[in-house]
Amino acid sequence: MGSLLLKHRALLLIMALSICLKLLFVWQGAVVNPDAATYIAAAQKHAHGLYSEGVSYYRMPFYPWLLSIVHVLIPNWIYAGQLLTIVPLVLCLLPLYSLTLRIFDHHVALVSSLMFALLPAFNTLATSIIRDPLFLMFSLTAILLLILAFQQNRLRWWLWFSLFSVLAILTRIEGVLIPVVATILVPFYFRNVKKDRISSLLYVGTIALIPLLLVALIILLKALGIESFSRLNEVVSWVWQLVSLKLFVGYNNLLEQLKIFQSSLPRADLHNNLLEIVRHYAPIIYLIGLSEMLVKIIFPTSLLALWIGRGTAIRSMSKERWILILLSLLTVLLNLLFSMSHNFTTERYLWLAAVAILPWISSGVVVCLQRFSSRPMVVVLMVILFVGAPLAKTLMAGVKTQDRTIVAAGRWLQDYDSSATAVVMYNDRRLPLYANRVEDVNLVRSLAWMRSSAKKQKDISLLVLYVSNEKKGDTEINGFDVVNRFEGDKKTVIFLQRRDSLEY
Repeated sequence: MGSLLLKHRALLLIMALSICLKLLFVWQGAVVNPDAATYIAAAQKHAHGLYSEGVSYYRMPFYPWLLSIVHVLIPNWIYAGQLLTIVPLVLCLLPLYSLTLRIFDHHVALVSSLMFALLPAFNTLATSIIRDPLFLMFSLTAILLLILAFQQNRLRWWLWFSLFSVLAILTRIEGVLIPVVATILVPFYFRNVKKDRISSLLYVGTIALIPLLLVALIILLKALGIESFSRLNEVVSWVWQLVSLKLFVGYNNLLEQLKIFQSSLPRADLHNNLLEIVRHYAPIIYLIGLSEMLVKIIFPTSLLALWIGRGTAIRSMSKERWILILLSLLTVLLNLLFSMSHNFTTERYLWLAAVAILPWISSGVVVCLQRFSSRPMVVVLMVILFVGAPLAKTLMAGVKTQDRTIVAAGRWLQDYDSSATAVVMYNDRRLPLYANRVEDVNLVRSLAWMRSSAKKQKDISLLVLYVSNEKKGDTEINGFDVVNRFEGDKKTVIFLQRRDSLEY
């Protein structure tokens, strides 16, 4: 055991560095993301055995269910959720290091791990309560097991791969890409293998085992009182809409709206005007946006390493490396389809593609260091570009003063209405979370809706408005008086109490 730790002491140091960087954000007290209230509300229901009610808050129960288990160890819901984010992000280093070691070498594996530990994208969200770190951990582990299955051709690795693929799918529905990658590549890996009974079993098992496990899970959830696992049905619906081209109805409607708007602009009747170009090349524009987000995740200086190491990586191309290439391309393609159908995407959805690119970037970094090893000044410059720059940005984000207005307002509300009997309406889901009123999450409404409904719903005693400082002067609502306010650098929380309400 001691020799094993000594052999991998560099990886252990990287993991320790990763933990320290993430704890820096916890120490700064970053406010959690708005979706945290939804996950915690669902987890509270699961913790009490109310599975159907938990699904009513969030339709994919696996993550809230895990959160309810972590809560048994850590009574504070926010800290429990942050632990379920930080621990997977740190543990991602293990499969990333192992898979890179198997398809590149030891030096590239260490650089990949170091870059993952330092990149701002995987640190700034460390205190958010999100599913993506857990999804990334399951996905990377599944990819590692897929590489082992291809290299060793043993049934046990296929079984473990199937299990972690299912866990990835249960965490985020995009996990279906992983068995798709395996299914596409299996015929190419087995075409030179003798067609014996074992090879046939492996091929069939790769395709059939994962759906069977999902069916078994659906049956189990139904037995627990959950009537459907509707997010799985979305995959079938999505594929059908894609084949029938119904997936792009919203996209076509958006283009029609742009066409109408174009007619109101100067020289709209002339060809090659701006909006006409946008309409014609919208998919390419979406792809440019996705590429920009991907570059932001892997950090712009990484492009230099990717370019320098391209020749070496291609010449020594092993077939296992195609797994990472295909995974990255399919992830970007899925996000492109999502952008076109929803007119939206976010950086977190590209995490898997970014991590699949990291080994190639790290290979370029190693080539750079080896090529210029006799020139110390160049080596120092390379270290600054590839290590110092992302570390500096992460540290700057970590020590940046956090706006804790919501936290202070939530704690005041908890003391003000300690019995939690008042009917309170919010326009930010995090406010009830910090007031220990998570199950009120369904009462969160937009500011405009609160204005129009405050008079009609007489049972509402208190309105809590979270507004920008520029708009805080325009928050008067007839029948309500300001009882307290918490002002931050950019936003303010205002408490408005109904005039005829009772004192609590």
